[in-house]
Amino acid sequence: MQVIHKISIGIVFFLGCVGVLSAAASGPGIPIRVGIREGRNAISLVSAGGLEIFSKGNLWKTVAPHMPVTISYVDNMFSIDGSSLEGPVSFQPARYQGTVRITDGYTYRGMLECIKTPGREGMTLVNVVPLEYYLYGVVGKEMSPSWNLEALKAQAVAARTYAITHKNSYGTRGFDVMDDTRSQMYGGVNGESPSVLRAVDETNGEVLFYGNKVIDALFCSTAGGWTENSENVWGKAYGYLRGVPDFSEAMPAYRWQLSLTPERLAAVLKATGRNVGDVTGILLSPLQRRPMSVSDRGISGRVRSLVIIGTEGKVTLSGNAFQSLLSLKSTLFDVYDGQGLLPDPDRSSVQRETLFSVTKGVPFVVYGFGWGHGLGMSQYGAYQMALSNKGIKNYYRQILSHYYTGTRIEQLY
Repeated sequence: MQVIHKISIGIVFFLGCVGVLSAAASGPGIPIRVGIREGRNAISLVSAGGLEIFSKGNLWKTVAPHMPVTISYVDNMFSIDGSSLEGPVSFQPARYQGTVRITDGYTYRGMLECIKTPGREGMTLVNVVPLEYYLYGVVGKEMSPSWNLEALKAQAVAARTYAITHKNSYGTRGFDVMDDTRSQMYGGVNGESPSVLRAVDETNGEVLFYGNKVIDALFCSTAGGWTENSENVWGKAYGYLRGVPDFSEAMPAYRWQLSLTPERLAAVLKATGRNVGDVTGILLSPLQRRPMSVSDRGISGRVRSLVIIGTEGKVTLSGNAFQSLLSLKSTLFDVYDGQGLLPDPDRSSVQRETLFSVTKGVPFVVYGFGWGHGLGMSQYGAYQMALSNKGIKNYYRQILSHYYTGTRIEQLY
């Protein structure tokens, strides 16, 4: 625990908030609770090496290999094969380093625990697993296992850091994190591959710090040429979430477009209580070469706000609201009349005025870049950086320092 002794009182307090870190912590790391199912009346489990079933922490029964077990929750009681049990009820492999499979889902390392679902009917299934084993099932779901090892290692450190920061985010529901995009994608053993296990193992225990705190290591699919300052997305500035160039222009979904009529835009606005009559124009600074410094766009060009003008008034929308209304891939967008090639803000001059006028019945185009919020690491950007710098040992550190400004990697355990 040499690193822990170097950490200031502030970070020790932080770690106390997200879970106790044992002085003997090593190897697979601290445990994390992953919400797998909620509000279920019955769940069936099986293990190739047999199951040990515990009631309130005491061994209740051992089940033979390959024999399914169904636990149900009826009338506020857990039940297995007609026997009532006091919760929580947990299942763990009888064989060392074995796994447990949900018969209608994935296979998991660690232990599966059934608890009463807080505040609603049914039971919740939680995978209690060491953090490093959790990452085995995360990294390959968040990034393709076929990618360069250095990109996978960058993802492993970011994912580990994110998990530490968000531990106990769903404490009132009986677990720390979800197994989907509300936290991080997690596929248990089904998400594992040799390249992912290697990336996790070679960065074992490494997390990102800014000052004396573990950061919130956000990441997105494709940043569209430039990442964003956190205050332009969250409303609060974080020194490590600064807009930086993103090298993902060769990646899928880097560019996208949507054809739209003024009538459709007016209808969408009206359906959400924003009636402006017939849409006649959009007031928005044109997207230009990044970095940008205009009030209605962030440094990356992501839209902070725009005004839609109509015959019966006007409405100001945030970029996030406009994105949600039209299901856009990001807030890094602009509008143009659809004549000729799509504008490229990084290679050509501005092609329109700040007030973009539209004509009744004539479609126009909303075009944009990237996929996601644009904060922190761009996964496709990390891929391209690693690909362009093949052969450089531990290049993942350069990737992380590029996307998380002013951070350093510490060995947490």
